[in-house]
Amino acid sequence: MSNIRRDKLTLSLNRPGSSQEEGSKDLVLDTKSLFRGKRELKIQHNEETYRLTITKLGKLILTK
Repeated sequence: MSNIRRDKLTLSLNRPGSSQEEGSKDLVLDTKSLFRGKRELKIQHNEETYRLTITKLGKLILTK
């Protein structure tokens, strides 16, 4: 049986025209739903592709 921790990834949403003082809302994404049983996913950001990988110890590694 695997003892991998199931953590959540939190991203702050900075919307144009809004400030942090207005009560920012964080988007919380569960890694279980993001990875859907796989150990790696690709993220497209500013025309670059990154890989987000879950290690054997349950850590996350982001590589370009």
